[in-house]
Amino acid sequence: MRFLTLPSALSLLVISGLFGAAFAADLTVDMNKVTADGTGEKLGTVEISQKQDGGLQFKVDLRGIPPGEHGFHLHAQGDCGTQTKDGKPQAALAAGPHYDPDATKSHKGPMRHGHKGDLPFLTATDKGVNVVVSAPNLSMADVHGRALVVHAGGDNYSDHPENGGGMGRIACGVVPKG
Repeated sequence: MRFLTLPSALSLLVISGLFGAAFAADLTVDMNKVTADGTGEKLGTVEISQKQDGGLQFKVDLRGIPPGEHGFHLHAQGDCGTQTKDGKPQAALAAGPHYDPDATKSHKGPMRHGHKGDLPFLTATDKGVNVVVSAPNLSMADVHGRALVVHAGGDNYSDHPENGGGMGRIACGVVPKG
């Protein structure tokens, strides 16, 4: 019968821990319709998984989204509630701004080095959205406990107009905490 030596056993634990952290469990986010009146019916899900070559993958499956391009972002707060801005209730404003841990205050898109909340825009058809998009600059630790938001308008990955033209928030889901 063979036994592991203490150094061998420790090495095995470290290696298994590294692989376990590198391939964290996938997350499923329920996405709901949001309006100035609050959170509505479920529109679908987003499955988030770690990519082997780094970054994250988002499998988006939504129904009831108007046809056209829609901004898609990770927002700083894990809250899809309505808040008031300029005296008017705003859908999912409680999700806060786009996730920007490095305080870049720059909207440059998911493949460049602006804020980390930029995700690839979504294109909806009359059947909804069913697509897989990638965000190479995000990790699972970045998304836990934050909100995913779909905006009414497209996204030009610029600071002008505000939020790249994404306009109001039409769908929101809170990513489970890790």
